[in-house]
Amino acid sequence: MIKNLITIFLLVALSTSCGTSEKKGAVKEDEFTDLTNEKFNMPPAINYNAVDDFIEKGVTSEDNVLMEESIGKVPPEDIEEPGDVSSGLNKILLSCYRRNFKNAEAYMDKYYKPYRKNPIYWTQVGSCYLIQGQKRKALLYFNKAKDLKKDYAPPVNNIGVIFQQEGFDQKAVKAYEEAKKLSSFSLTPIYNLAQIYAKYGFISQGKDLFESLVRLNGKDNDALYGLGYFELLVGNYGKSVSYFSQLDNDYRRKPEVGINVAYSLGLNGNKSKGIDVLNDISGNLTRELSTYKDEIQRFLQ
Repeated sequence: MIKNLITIFLLVALSTSCGTSEKKGAVKEDEFTDLTNEKFNMPPAINYNAVDDFIEKGVTSEDNVLMEESIGKVPPEDIEEPGDVSSGLNKILLSCYRRNFKNAEAYMDKYYKPYRKNPIYWTQVGSCYLIQGQKRKALLYFNKAKDLKKDYAPPVNNIGVIFQQEGFDQKAVKAYEEAKKLSSFSLTPIYNLAQIYAKYGFISQGKDLFESLVRLNGKDNDALYGLGYFELLVGNYGKSVSYFSQLDNDYRRKPEVGINVAYSLGLNGNKSKGIDVLNDISGNLTRELSTYKDEIQRFLQ
């Protein structure tokens, strides 16, 4: 696609200068006889189809409540090779999440013509640039997707992601709420909205959203942790421990997760188990998390 845009601008530049630079006899009469109008015809556009919005089954074995909408929460090592899936749109995003951006741009070029009027295509392209940290370019493509389909939730949600990454949480909330309104069955804006509510302690709203996610998939780590976190906030320590106990071991070893799990266990009367969870934490801790961990350690002793 980038090549296509560069070519267009190059042709415009050449056309404006041809009038003064043409030389008689520079081109032979039969030099371009192999070129036909068919070579420049656009193929029929593949319009929006809701089925294309879902990630192909078999892309990953990860059991995730958001898997059918977003592959962003899946560890890179669990993501299949782009060549192993049939959907062209999936190939773009899989390449990006595997950080093979050269390959992703090749797929963008390949599928530009047939999907040029499809908002899914432009959303995928924008998502790819967002992964690369090119937020201005990503925003351009998300807005292009919105222009093609006014009631299409994914680009609105992704604009919210950009706002959140830039520290504009209030604007992010508005975007997530709009995306949720546009598609009441879309899970990604619900999750994004819920984690902002968690950040600012909007207990009732956040708890309701995480409960809906757990109802949809009771095995999803993020949903279980979010609900367990809110139960911890309201003092339902037994329920909190119940949800935290269902987390995968690797997920529970994350510092930001394990510390709260250990705290809930201690509050629920099982300090020895809390110490075990705290000692099992792996990964680098920020200064803030390290201080919090030390406080919980003292509480559990």
